[in-house]
Amino acid sequence: MPVKNKTVKMDAANKYIYFMKLDDEPKANKARMVGLQGQTSGTNARQLQTLQTKMFDVKMAGSANQQRTVLAYFQTGDGLWDALKHAWKDQITIHLYRVDFNQVSGTKPNRQAPVEYAQCIISTLPNTETLNSVFQSSVVFEVQGIAQDGVITEDQLEDDAFDLGNALYGMMKPTEVGDGTATQVPGSVSTDKTVNQGN
Repeated sequence: MPVKNKTVKMDAANKYIYFMKLDDEPKANKARMVGLQGQTSGTNARQLQTLQTKMFDVKMAGSANQQRTVLAYFQTGDGLWDALKHAWKDQITIHLYRVDFNQVSGTKPNRQAPVEYAQCIISTLPNTETLNSVFQSSVVFEVQGIAQDGVITEDQLEDDAFDLGNALYGMMKPTEVGDGTATQVPGSVSTDKTVNQGN
């Protein structure tokens, strides 16, 4: 929509991040990140009912049907795929949160953002989208009833979600990364003077 005497500001589609929590998880668990909006972000539809008369059709909207498509991406050992498969296999209700990070307000650690909440099931769970790519799937969540709008605070989501929601990772120092059980890699720098560094 054109605006007069204002700066044009658009919502970024990639700042809508989906989080979920399974209905059989402990209440103390926070919602975890699932992924971004899929290329088709979902549908809001109603069954169309038509009454035919001799002169014209009379139409009205019937029952509502909603779907949400999430581009879920998986990292090694994060357990997300297992959780989705469990929900699909055992017909567990998924509490789905569509968080709008375009409109974050407040200051850390008390930030909040608009959210759409829906109770969903998964009827189809594709293994993967394409070969030779990141392990990811476009998962369609079937909404029970009608999704509800609200506000969510950062303490309800996994740690650092408001910072990492669209960044995947934050700054880490060299001594914070690596494998705690790894032995020395040839050619790397060790602080252990007894390690042969190839000199």
